[in-house]
Amino acid sequence: MTKTLLILIFSILVISRASAQQGRAVMGTVADSTGALPGINVKLTSDKDSTVVATSAKGLFSFPSVISKNFKVTVYGIGYQTFVRRYVMDNSNKPILLDPIKLAIESKMLKTVNVVAVNPITIKEDTVEYKASAYKVREGSPVEDLLKKLPGVSVDKDGNVTAHGKQVTKVRVNGKDYFTGDVQTATQNLPADIVENIQVIDDYGDQANLTGIKTGDPDKILNITIQKGKRNGKFGQGTVGAGNDDKYVAKISANAFYEDTQLSLLGTVNNNNTNAFNFGSGSGGSGSGGGGRGGSQSSASNGISTANGITINKSLGFNYRDDWGKKITTYGSYSFADKDRTTETTSQQQNLFQSGAIINNDNTTDKNHSINHRFDFNMEYKIDTANYLKINPSFSYGSSNDINNDIFSNSRLNTVTNGTDNSITNANSPTGGANILYNHKFKKKGRNFSVSGSVNFSKSTSDLDDQYNTQTDSVIVPLHQQINTMNTSQKVNAHASYIEPIGKTTYLEANYTYSYTNTDNNRLNYRFDPVTHVPMYIDSLSTLYNYQFITNSFGLNLRGVKPKYNYTVGLVAKPTSLNGESHNFETSTHTFNLVPTAHFVYNFAKNHTLNFNYSGTNNMPSFTQLQVQPDYSNPQNIVYGNPNLKPEFSNNFTLRYNQFDIASGNSLFTNLTFNETQNKIVTNTQPVANTVLNPGDKKDSTVQETRYLNTNGFYSMGGNYSFSKPFANRKYTVSLMGGATYSNNVSYIEGDRNLSKNLVWNQGAKVRFDLDSIMDTEVSANYSANTTKYSIPSSVNGDARTWTLGLDGRNFFWYDLILGYNLTQTINHGFSSTVKTNPTLLSTYVEYQFLKKHIASLRFQAFDLFNQNTGITRTVSSNQIIDTRTNRLGRYFLLSFTLRLQQFAGGRKGGGFRNGGGGRGGGRRGSFE
Repeated sequence: MTKTLLILIFSILVISRASAQQGRAVMGTVADSTGALPGINVKLTSDKDSTVVATSAKGLFSFPSVISKNFKVTVYGIGYQTFVRRYVMDNSNKPILLDPIKLAIESKMLKTVNVVAVNPITIKEDTVEYKASAYKVREGSPVEDLLKKLPGVSVDKDGNVTAHGKQVTKVRVNGKDYFTGDVQTATQNLPADIVENIQVIDDYGDQANLTGIKTGDPDKILNITIQKGKRNGKFGQGTVGAGNDDKYVAKISANAFYEDTQLSLLGTVNNNNTNAFNFGSGSGGSGSGGGGRGGSQSSASNGISTANGITINKSLGFNYRDDWGKKITTYGSYSFADKDRTTETTSQQQNLFQSGAIINNDNTTDKNHSINHRFDFNMEYKIDTANYLKINPSFSYGSSNDINNDIFSNSRLNTVTNGTDNSITNANSPTGGANILYNHKFKKKGRNFSVSGSVNFSKSTSDLDDQYNTQTDSVIVPLHQQINTMNTSQKVNAHASYIEPIGKTTYLEANYTYSYTNTDNNRLNYRFDPVTHVPMYIDSLSTLYNYQFITNSFGLNLRGVKPKYNYTVGLVAKPTSLNGESHNFETSTHTFNLVPTAHFVYNFAKNHTLNFNYSGTNNMPSFTQLQVQPDYSNPQNIVYGNPNLKPEFSNNFTLRYNQFDIASGNSLFTNLTFNETQNKIVTNTQPVANTVLNPGDKKDSTVQETRYLNTNGFYSMGGNYSFSKPFANRKYTVSLMGGATYSNNVSYIEGDRNLSKNLVWNQGAKVRFDLDSIMDTEVSANYSANTTKYSIPSSVNGDARTWTLGLDGRNFFWYDLILGYNLTQTINHGFSSTVKTNPTLLSTYVEYQFLKKHIASLRFQAFDLFNQNTGITRTVSSNQIIDTRTNRLGRYFLLSFTLRLQQFAGGRKGGGFRNGGGGRGGGRRGSFE
């Protein structure tokens, strides 16, 4: 009852408007001698207000809530003389209609200038560009807040960005990688007010960008373009905070931009699950829950972190970009992180068998300390107009110490096996390499030659000390083992491409690719004598394996470029070989594939495109799948490799349809995918006899064995869509989004072929309220279902459903006060009783902004007020369903202070981040319709 009352009071509070904000509406029109002027900037400034808007198609502008009775209006646009006038009004709150403003032509302009209204979205083939000035954000907000307002783009509670149904893997600033492309590092530390536009790009690689020949599966990346007026200056912020339960945070971000020279420094020390760098992995776990990634002081992310476990983080990073003369551009970064993470997990794993499922229940505590270094450098040399060279060396080093304690209970029919598994693992993994790309453009238009190559190495070593004990009935079986593993890999790749024009709009490309991978894996197994506790090397349990994977690709592509469409079609011959040896056993496998390639883009009209792509890829088996010696490290699951495995070959199809209507503002982004894999590497699992209790009898055994083999019949398909419709000049936006994936998984259970048909689908809706100086709020609802059907009869429950209801946003009171909130209710059905929970997550903060231009702020934050933050996930594979519940950061309170500073060329020191304005309501340019 108390929780329900709190939620009711809180909801009433956050959806009400601030009664103390007694502002008035100020409206007007802008025209010239020919009539109304659209797209003209109108700036209102006073001691309490500073906001910029753009006129609508009818020349209208409006400021909905102006507090001061004395203010100045500045009107400016390309080709017109700037208009400036001061206004003094009475003390009433009645709306003000200003006299029509008529602009005079700028006589110094020598060319005709066409002034158009702000176009928020531009769609061109593989790029969707969002105009930042069309989406208002509060002053001091990071780019992440801007991304949340872009149609077709979503940001989860840990800062991971998904655009048009695909996760963004890299971020660039002005076309160059920022902190090696680390997504959250850029989106959560760069201020939104310096952004000109954000591009969502399907990136096929540097070579494709130079030649125009686009094949393979593209990466989804973001390119953030900085406003020209903000490319010369210094900006940054610092935050310090402390709270109950010894919570603390200290963070600094400092940037110096001088046109093409950019220097950035980031550092943080905290124990509230905030990561500065990801080092190639996601920042948090998945599943139900809500919240922000630690709660950046200037961000609207004010919810509960969904990162699994509790983390103490120390991070430092430096990003560099500079032009060494007119021909050489360099950029790179160094990042360091020291993390301590404690994770507590409860899981239930259902393993399907015809003779009865094995149910595994685990309770695990894991303590991990890791250190990571990462260095990346790029040099682009534009030798002349015909020659281009790019060199990219990189290096990283990671080390970790992991202590894992697991208590488990495995059951099957009438047998129950209980046990413990306590392990300590020390590991390190240095990696490094270099990429090089050279491109030459011949004098004949369209004729081009390019060559690229890469050399990479990696080495990982680990020492595992494992004490494993099982008890079935009254029989206890102890196992103390030490496993030392060293894996080294060398990879060499070379690619050459030649393009010859064969017509005015068609080109022929011939290419060749050589790829070589050499892997050595040494796995030494020691068993401790139960009496003397002396380790003894066991050759029959150890593995010494070496294998080489070689691919030669010969390709021919035809490219056509037309006004309405362009295409690339071709054929690739891919012979591959896999050679390996272990314990005097040798194996050799050869395959040959003829792979068609296709890339097609059709432009129906401006901002209306259809994009089709096909690619074929080879995937080599892993060491675990190839090893000859059985792996007994987990006595409950004995793994046998298969050195005769063939490489997989996947056919991948993608169809994208994007449309944006300028008149209505409606946007639609859709994506369809299909994947079919030949020689899919699958498992064959079966129970094995318990050698201690009933040798030769496997009917009641809880022990299983896993073997690998190749098979056909695996395919998956999926689709998603996002539709957004704005109202009242994007003050209100309604969005519908949904998607579904279907997988026809193949496995073998006790030697019989099993089809696991898995369907996952979701449907969501959200409404955004962007009321300047009043509220910035999103209400959302989402329903998802996960259903699995097996061809082999089973009692395993394969259905799970989740409802997620959310309220996330900020309300603005008076001139200096902000109330932020995040409320999420999750309702789960069908999960196992050992992990099921329906958390109600409520997080809020109150922030007071002060000093000139609001450069300083105090924030009091309350995270997870009901202390119910928990992660729940379901993972479905060929014959397994795993439900997992993981601990996450729980209730705490934090008081923090933030100071933001900036200085741009021609500007003044101090002040919050601005976009021609700043001040109350964010100062970003918008439109009025």
